[in-house]
Amino acid sequence: MTPATTGGLRPGGFITPLPAPLALLALLALLLAVVALPRTAWAVKVLVVVNDVPITDFDVRQRMKLNEVLGMRFRSRAQARKRALQALVDEAVLEAEGKRRGIYPDDLAVENAIAGMARNMGGRDRLQAALRKKGLSMDFLRRYVRGQMIFRALAARSGRKIEARVSDAEVERRLRKILSDPRLKPITIWRLRQVTLPVDDVAPVMRQQLLIARAAEAQQIMQRYRGCGSLRKAADGIFNVKVSRTIEADPRKLPPQLKKALRKAGTKKIVGPIRAPNGIQLLAFCGTRTIRPKIPDKAKLRQQLRAALQQEKIGQQVEQFMKGLRRKAIIEWRTKRS
Repeated sequence: MTPATTGGLRPGGFITPLPAPLALLALLALLLAVVALPRTAWAVKVLVVVNDVPITDFDVRQRMKLNEVLGMRFRSRAQARKRALQALVDEAVLEAEGKRRGIYPDDLAVENAIAGMARNMGGRDRLQAALRKKGLSMDFLRRYVRGQMIFRALAARSGRKIEARVSDAEVERRLRKILSDPRLKPITIWRLRQVTLPVDDVAPVMRQQLLIARAAEAQQIMQRYRGCGSLRKAADGIFNVKVSRTIEADPRKLPPQLKKALRKAGTKKIVGPIRAPNGIQLLAFCGTRTIRPKIPDKAKLRQQLRAALQQEKIGQQVEQFMKGLRRKAIIEWRTKRS
């Protein structure tokens, strides 16, 4: 056998070349080995494929960042992710439908639209800086703008007007609902102060004796007590006493028995002695305070509510229009739909 066909080491120690068929098989084996490698940290996960266009988790994260730049706010990160994913699906649907109907805004039209957005956001430099801060390029914004333009063109061709009229009665109904929120009602808070006579860690037999002694000292404080302002004076001369600052508590969350005892004691007497895990406690009722939540300016609130209701109605119309387009698209979910 000639050295060219052995595929091993020649006497001189050099590796002999493999013949063409074996070299091809070796290359194929190497490629298969690479394919079989586990997914690495940089691998992306395809969430959905729309008309053969894959949408990955990376795309969703980027859209979430773009939404932040555009000033979109959501109740939670989960909702922000859901909206971003749906927007990307709809974008792919719109591009496919636009292509089918010969609608594809040219670069100049897109740039003019971005220029208008930039003016509203303080100029193009500021817009680009906001994108860079999120690690985004202008291409992400261009794709978003192009999708919006295709949507408007498709809606116009279908004869559908995306608009919303909001009546004064609708605004007033929403206003009444907001103002009836219990969180806007005045809340009466109880002001309390706590006195603690600690008992250190000792043997069980000694602990009981110390608790009795500390309870006796607590009785002395109770006899001297003349109101919250007298607490420190009442505890004067007694070793190791801790007096808290004023604590504001919601009476609705206090145990019924404690609430009854505080009412009975009023502001001139103190409740106790109370045996606690860390020693003996006394609790003083220092009166009440009413918290009145700030009521928003009604005229300004009406304006905000009208804009919000208009957005809701427009959103419903857009969703109805997009449902029809989605039915014509091939959408394959590769993960659980969020």
